[in-house]
Amino acid sequence: MKRSSETKRRRNVAEEAEQGGGEDPAMWESLDRNFRQVQSVLDRNRSLIQQVNDNHQSRMADNMSKNVALIQELNGNISKVVSMYSDINTNFSSAFHGGNNGHEGGGGGAGTRAN
Repeated sequence: MKRSSETKRRRNVAEEAEQGGGEDPAMWESLDRNFRQVQSVLDRNRSLIQQVNDNHQSRMADNMSKNVALIQELNGNISKVVSMYSDINTNFSSAFHGGNNGHEGGGGGAGTRAN
């Protein structure tokens, strides 16, 4: 449910900006692409958290030891998401305050971290 409402909110923000003077569709496409990459990592985190919970509830030693690697991946993904949001913020700000070049060059920065 939450994901659906967030997707609708992002679309509404993008549509309003385009109608209200958002003259650079490429910037909005880049922003949308970057948010999709963030969402992909967040979806993976949701899966990891479920696996960690399942392993913990099983109380089996082997499953508990698997949680170490799962939590390490989760921790790395959280750092990745923070970095991706930082890049999105920088690119978005640059597009509005420094000309419409925020999606050029740096726009792929968030995308490279999602891989």
